[in-house]
Amino acid sequence: MKPGKVKESIWKRSVLRQIHTESADSFLTPDNNAGAFPVEKNGDKLWISSGIMTIQGWTLCAKRAVYGAVNALAAAGAEPRSMEISILMPEETEERQLKELVREMDILCEKQDMCLRVGYAAAMPHIEDLIVSVYPMGLRRKEAMNAEAVSPDMAVVVAGSIGREGAAMIAREREKELLGRYPSFFIKEAAALFEDGAMKNAADILRQNGALFIHHPGEGGIFAGFWELAVACKAGLDIDLKRIPIRQHTIEVCEYFNLNPYMLRSEGCLLAVCEDGTGAVARLEEAGFRAAVAGHLTDSNDRIIRYDDEIRFLEPPKPDEYYKMQ
Repeated sequence: MKPGKVKESIWKRSVLRQIHTESADSFLTPDNNAGAFPVEKNGDKLWISSGIMTIQGWTLCAKRAVYGAVNALAAAGAEPRSMEISILMPEETEERQLKELVREMDILCEKQDMCLRVGYAAAMPHIEDLIVSVYPMGLRRKEAMNAEAVSPDMAVVVAGSIGREGAAMIAREREKELLGRYPSFFIKEAAALFEDGAMKNAADILRQNGALFIHHPGEGGIFAGFWELAVACKAGLDIDLKRIPIRQHTIEVCEYFNLNPYMLRSEGCLLAVCEDGTGAVARLEEAGFRAAVAGHLTDSNDRIIRYDDEIRFLEPPKPDEYYKMQ
């Protein structure tokens, strides 16, 4: 199979269709990013939301793990509470590397009011790179996700700049090459693009302003995110490419390495379906987030991407552009 997340068809055929142990009380979010199950406390029913994600590689690993966990839960309408991880390392890994990784994760979790638990850590003979499995958990309301209530012509809002996760990783890993074209301060700024990747506050603002469904893109970039949003909402899309928020640093890094920024890792942004997209964007901008109404849902199966007078149709997610750098 190709690198990265498996294709949607494979996921449905070889993963979802093989699972027959679901509970009537539990449920998955429409984008499969998190699930929830009920517990009773003092006569009240609480919903525990959980998910799973895997981080590979040392570059920005702690931030990618913690921010990814927070964003997955926040998009699902959950308040982050804890994050459990397991760590697999190459044999040549030094103890100080493990220590620094866990320390950074602990600091980031504390800032997000999350508890960190390390369930397993091991150096393996056949592991070539760091692999961290992340299991976030939080409390949520069952009604927080309502993709069934969306309708055609509702606005699709992008909150946060796209591609900054991937651009920051590349700027750190390929600094010497980039310095051949760009000044050092510009590369440092690019490397810092993902310093504030948690989008919980943005998710709260979106829900307070009528968002019916929120999705957090990641691997595969914003194009994959749009596709996943359309599948979850069972709708078509009409998107204006020029409206999507993107930092100039991301554009320059991608241009240098001939990468498509719209297919580059985009943790640190959110997609939302809103009745009043303009109002939601205004509230996000007041809170300091970049945001825009990128387009709207449609009642067809077409997923249209516009750029000036040009029209193209969105394709199923492809391998993330970051893999071209490996």
